[in-house]
Amino acid sequence: MDDIKTEEEQIAAIKNWWKENGNSLLMAVVAAIAIIFGWKAWQNNVEQTKAEASALYQQLMQGAARESKASNTEYLAGELKKNYGDSEYALFAALFLAKEAVGNSDYPKALEELDFVLENTEDTRTTHIALGRKARILSQTGDNEDALNLLANPAPEFEAAFLEITGDIKLRQGDKDAARSVYEKAYGLVKAEPQRAPLLAVKLSSLGVDVTTL
Repeated sequence: MDDIKTEEEQIAAIKNWWKENGNSLLMAVVAAIAIIFGWKAWQNNVEQTKAEASALYQQLMQGAARESKASNTEYLAGELKKNYGDSEYALFAALFLAKEAVGNSDYPKALEELDFVLENTEDTRTTHIALGRKARILSQTGDNEDALNLLANPAPEFEAAFLEITGDIKLRQGDKDAARSVYEKAYGLVKAEPQRAPLLAVKLSSLGVDVTTL
C-alpha cells in the first residue's frame, strides 16, 4: 500500500508541476524551434543573395572582357550597388568603375566610386586599396595635401605601399630629396620580396641611389 501511495503522490506531483509549468515549457520549445528554423532560413537567404550577386558580377566581368558597351557595364555595376550594396561584389563593382573612370579621365566619377567603397567596407585590405587609389587620383588632379593626408596612418602591412605612393606624390611636387627618403624607407620594408622590390629599385635608381647599398 505504501508503494501505491508513493506512486500516486509522484503522479500527482507530476500533474501539478505540469499544470504550473507546462505552458512555459511548450512556449520555450516552440521558441527554440522557431529560432532554429529562422536561423536556417536566414542562412539560406544569405547564400541565395550571395549567389545572385556573384552571378551579376560575373556578367559585369564578362561584359568588360568582351568590351561591351559602357552603358551595360555601368548598369550591371549599378544593380550590384543598389541591390547588393552590403556584399563584396558591390565593392568590386565600384572599384572596377573607378578604374574605368580613371581610364576615361573622369576623376570625379572615380572618386565617387572609391568613396562608395570606403563607406561600405570594414575590411582593412579593401579600405587601404581604395585609399591608395584615391590618393593617386587626388594628386593627379593637383590636390596633393589631401592625398598625403589619406596616406598618413596605414596599417603595418600597407606601410610600404603607402610610402611608395607618398614618394610618387613628393616627386610630382618636385621634392626629389623627400621622394628619395620615402622610397628608401619603403624599399627597406620590401627588399626581401622579389615581386615588390623591382619597381622601387627603378625609382630609386632614377634618383641616383644604388639600391645595393641599402
